[in-house]
Amino acid sequence: MPEDRQGISPADDPYEFDWPDDAKEQRAAERAAAAERVYVKPAPLLLSAVTIGIGTVLLFILPVALVAGAITFFIAVAAPVVIGGLVVALLPAYLLQRVSANWRRGLPEIAFLVLGFAIGMGWTWVIMALFNAPAQDIPRAAVFMGTAVAAAFFAARAWAEPFRLKAKLVYVAAGLIALLTIASIVNYVLFVVG
Repeated sequence: MPEDRQGISPADDPYEFDWPDDAKEQRAAERAAAAERVYVKPAPLLLSAVTIGIGTVLLFILPVALVAGAITFFIAVAAPVVIGGLVVALLPAYLLQRVSANWRRGLPEIAFLVLGFAIGMGWTWVIMALFNAPAQDIPRAAVFMGTAVAAAFFAARAWAEPFRLKAKLVYVAAGLIALLTIASIVNYVLFVVG
């Protein structure tokens, strides 16, 4: 290198010198490790949607049970809500999600609200009629549960994807719902046996 160019730096002429970067691989490894630490394996989408849906319906029933002072009622209805959600509501919701994937924005949400209201109202009406509930109570309970299931369908549609990124929260909520369902089934067994 000529003597008159000793003070030149890469900033003066970045194309003239090929300056070695000894820490380049180390920085790349550090970035990869940081990205791996940040990455969270999401919970399954179906589990996230089911947890949100069933949890929403249970959260609709909880204040009513607390105001009525009937926490045992809340425990008793947990199993029918969970079983009804998994048996009656899951397949239609899944099919509607597939069918409405390419619809214009807003239409799938309306369809989920309508389907949820119809399933909640119909399921409640049938169950209450089978158990000979008073005729004047059936329409009120059916509209209430229709509203709860419609809200559950909408919530599951809207928030299942971001909620699944909080995998620990999804698993904890699903576990609490499972424990509540087991307590509800035990309650029914003790009621039948006793």
